[in-house]
Amino acid sequence: MAKDIIKQSYLSSDIPRVVLDRLPIYLRILSQLQQEEIKITSSKELSLYMPVESSQIRKDLTSLGINGINGKGYNVKVLKKSLQKLLGLDASWNAVLIGGSTLGRSAMEFMRQKRSQTYRIVAAFDPNLRMIGKKISNLKIQDIKDLQRTIKTRNIKIGIIATPNNITQFVADTLIGNDLFYIINFSSFTPKIPDYVIVKNLDPGLEIESMTYHLRQRRLSKVTS
Repeated sequence: MAKDIIKQSYLSSDIPRVVLDRLPIYLRILSQLQQEEIKITSSKELSLYMPVESSQIRKDLTSLGINGINGKGYNVKVLKKSLQKLLGLDASWNAVLIGGSTLGRSAMEFMRQKRSQTYRIVAAFDPNLRMIGKKISNLKIQDIKDLQRTIKTRNIKIGIIATPNNITQFVADTLIGNDLFYIINFSSFTPKIPDYVIVKNLDPGLEIESMTYHLRQRRLSKVTS
């Protein structure tokens, strides 16, 4: 029953995935503008920070029911608040970390810097029995057998995977089997997941490989010119 509800709510979203993926980027730019004490911005100014045309930015925001001030642009504070609410960043979500090694510590630090008030890691687990009892930040690493009880008692909504590649699939299956359908994956292994589960794979290596493509294209253009 829970799986059906998750699947239905995800599929009924009227925000295209490509637009949804751009919203956090808009939000980051708006935060930068706020730090610079800029109160009004425009789609043209926003386009300077990302490879998206100003017309597409206006189209994205209009599709969300967000319109600028005629002849002026967008109020930075108001636009930021609207996007935060839309992305669920105006609430606090409890998360559980699986993996207490170096990658787990890196994941915890990343999450702490990213959205310390939005995503709260309240428990840590590890399938490796030798890790149980050790501490990661201020959390004691627990046996993954106790995961189900913690998910229920601590109202966990997000599972974070930071384990070696050879057990990533096992961990993903364990999280899904315990009714966690929102997963952030820091390992470089992409697990197979059902279509009602939402996974974000955060692998810097993928971005680097994309960058080297552009470097190669530039080198080829110089050779042929």
